Amino acid sequence: MTDRPERIRTNGMDIPPPRRDRPPLRNNIFDAMHKGNTALMPLFPHLYPGAMVPAGAVFRGGPDKEYGHFFHRNTVDEVVVTFGASGALLKTGQVFVGTQVHGVDCFLKNEKDPESFAIFCITQRQCEAGPQSEAVSVACKNCREEVYRFDFDATPVPDGSEREIPFPSVVVSAEGFFPFNADAALRTCKACGHLNPPFPIAAWGWDRYREQALTIIDGRKTFGETATVDLRPAGAE
Repeated sequence: MTDRPERIRTNGMDIPPPRRDRPPLRNNIFDAMHKGNTALMPLFPHLYPGAMVPAGAVFRGGPDKEYGHFFHRNTVDEVVVTFGASGALLKTGQVFVGTQVHGVDCFLKNEKDPESFAIFCITQRQCEAGPQSEAVSVACKNCREEVYRFDFDATPVPDGSEREIPFPSVVVSAEGFFPFNADAALRTCKACGHLNPPFPIAAWGWDRYREQALTIIDGRKTFGETATVDLRPAGAE
């Protein structure tokens, strides 16, 4: 006899208990994005194969805001839920599932309006097996032909966690635009010769997330190494 109820298995569809290193977690998107440092931020650290990866996204308009526009390619689907919006293309409570190749901007009707804002949760499910890839690209502002594209491998690694690996959709996208911004030749459209402006990485916070994520990962490593070192002076008991 035990005081724990027996699990009744009837159809083989029972969900097994979570692993000890993957305990159930909860988060509040409003609380999380209140302190977020990027326009797209994972709400949980899990990035392993098959993991659900909800990420918060937040945008606000303003006279000096310039978010730009790019195209995102993802081999896994993304589901968008609007948690709050005003003056945006999506309404509060609206659910949206885009194509695997989709345009991305701030989703505000007028990004110069300081009263406009949008708060989203964008969820993707990591591939359970096989490759997973993403790409970002920019169209020419003059003729709309593709002027730049950066493809990258986003295949999840076993036991992948944001504690050891920055979220690729953010950090690698930032790295992908560094060459574009630094080289006028890459920004010059081969179809019409128009020189396109650099992509506003800072407006999205990607570079800030990249810097802080790498710093925190290094900090965790240093903390762990220090915890294993005997810091007492030689000869001390």
